[in-house]
Amino acid sequence: IGHPEIFPLVLTVQTQEIFNCRVDEDVTEQNRFKLIKKEDIIQDLKTRAAVSDFHPVKKVVLEYPGEELLVVFDAEFQYGQNFYLVASEEAKENLLKPPETAEENEEENGTLDVQPYKPPVSKPWVSLGSEKEVEEESVKDTRTKIKYMISRVRRMFGAPITFSDKNASEVKDSYVECTSYQDKAFSIPVLEKDVGIQMVPKVREAGTQTNWTYPKNTATQYFPRQLSDEEKEENLSSEKLKDFLASVSLRMEIALQQNEIMNAFFDDWKALGEEESGSGGKPGVFLEAYQSFTDLRYLKDSMIRCVCWHPTIDGIVAVSARRRLSYEEEVNLCDKSVLQQSVIIIWSFFDPIHPQLILECPEDIDCFQFSPSDPNIIAGGCISGQVVLWDVSEHKEKLQNEKPVDDDKMIDVNTVKGSFLNVLRYNSMSGPSLTEAQQSHTEPPLVRCCIVSSIEDSHKKSVTDLHWLPAYFEVS
Repeated sequence: IGHPEIFPLVLTVQTQEIFNCRVDEDVTEQNRFKLIKKEDIIQDLKTRAAVSDFHPVKKVVLEYPGEELLVVFDAEFQYGQNFYLVASEEAKENLLKPPETAEENEEENGTLDVQPYKPPVSKPWVSLGSEKEVEEESVKDTRTKIKYMISRVRRMFGAPITFSDKNASEVKDSYVECTSYQDKAFSIPVLEKDVGIQMVPKVREAGTQTNWTYPKNTATQYFPRQLSDEEKEENLSSEKLKDFLASVSLRMEIALQQNEIMNAFFDDWKALGEEESGSGGKPGVFLEAYQSFTDLRYLKDSMIRCVCWHPTIDGIVAVSARRRLSYEEEVNLCDKSVLQQSVIIIWSFFDPIHPQLILECPEDIDCFQFSPSDPNIIAGGCISGQVVLWDVSEHKEKLQNEKPVDDDKMIDVNTVKGSFLNVLRYNSMSGPSLTEAQQSHTEPPLVRCCIVSSIEDSHKKSVTDLHWLPAYFEVS
């Protein structure tokens, strides 16, 4: 900043405690000065060496002529740090005892003292080490200057001048014309320019191949590098190698077993094509239907919307169906027919013909879930936005008492189909009808819902999914 006798310092809390110059205690904004003995600073430099905060100004401290150095607390960070060191006696005296201003003298004496003029005394030049930088940045002529002389016959003075190109090899009389050229380093800046741009949706694909012309040193090793006996013995006796082999041995054994079991390079896609071509384009492996559940009363002209397994009882599955609607009926659900009752049917794998339970629904059910904590509680979501709750605890024994029949009494799908055909043939001749045969079987119990949300407090749109919250979840 123009004060060569001032050196900014960063004094840490430890240094402040050593020299009793703690901020806001020993030194404040009103009392910023602290005199520290030169011997104490030198002793601190010897004790803490480079760790000492006075290490950057070690040379200044050693060359200081006085016995005490002035350290000033820089609260406003005028010189960039929290303290600064005064490296001259004259500056120290000026800071500790500033000269009285003319106004103070006038207030004290009542008159203005006129000080005699003292011409400024020139100080000797003090080098700060910038001569080397000035010398390095200066431009020096290292090449010999080329001199050109251009002459013209006196009688040609004032005549028009024409310029043309000429090859230097054709010069005979050492006379070369200097043609004009455009200087690329000089250009007139454009202050204002009107440009019209029209975007055209035109796509073009192009390919570019860049040649690598950057020189690069490469090396290729074509002789194998053999380890010496000492290196082999050192590697085999290494504990790090033993730990590595012990950690990967199990994975290597599994990989070797997999290589023996299957061929990793076998082309499954090609083999699949050969298999299809050999079998006439039809796959040779397919899955057969295990069970099918059909109810002509509730599931006629309907589509399945949700299927859920019973969480605790094996072989029990619940199904909800929804009538097929046209596009206009899907848009305006209020125009749908209400002739068909909406239900959830619970089937058992041990009786695929007759449902076990029928859950009555106020509207078509898009989703439902068994409670994980109490499977007797079932929650469902309607297309009207309502949420319905059923309690089937009274019929729990009916679901659990369904046991598989003996092997000789198992109902086969083909047998069931054949029995239906026989019933149809029998009906065509005489005897009871199929409807009467179905009515002879005991009707499944119809379970009504125990809780239904009101239309005003329900969802505005259809409920497409719902989940039970865990037992530890609390709603405030």
